Amino acid sequence: MLLKVYHTTSSLDGIITFPDLTTESDNWLGDGFYFWQDPEFADWWGDTFKCKKWNTSRKFDVYEANLEFNESDFIDTVFNENDYYNFVSTVEKFAKKFQKIFRKKPTLDDFNLFLKRHNVWESVSIIRFQDVPANNQLVEVNGYYYKKRIQIRVNKAEIISSFAHLKRKDCLH
Repeated sequence: MLLKVYHTTSSLDGIITFPDLTTESDNWLGDGFYFWQDPEFADWWGDTFKCKKWNTSRKFDVYEANLEFNESDFIDTVFNENDYYNFVSTVEKFAKKFQKIFRKKPTLDDFNLFLKRHNVWESVSIIRFQDVPANNQLVEVNGYYYKKRIQIRVNKAEIISSFAHLKRKDCLH
């Protein structure tokens, strides 16, 4: 399979030749290389999260990448019903065990620590995941959040077959 995706960075370090592995504990799906399926969300991410006060350049960069992978190495929680329900089941199984042991709901940090310790999804090259953007900036009908904000987490660097600078944008905020 081939998938065209987008990656966003601040412009502080200049043009990069490959995305950095993200290892923060608040990542949606654990350690990995993170991409957006749609360029408009790459732009939104840049302006919203890469244009903080620490970004003295007041610019961000968007890159275009191609991902090449086998369908068997792909969990598609957005468009594949079976993958979605298996994904939900895995998350909720963890949450129930956690609640039984600690008598509280786990946080995203707790979940990511579990992923790392137990190598959950480590054999999977790519996971497509979505949330709903609760803002009016990217929709044409105020208060109606009909667009899927689709993120892709890549676990294996070798499936990133190309990575090229697409554009540099000024921060709006």
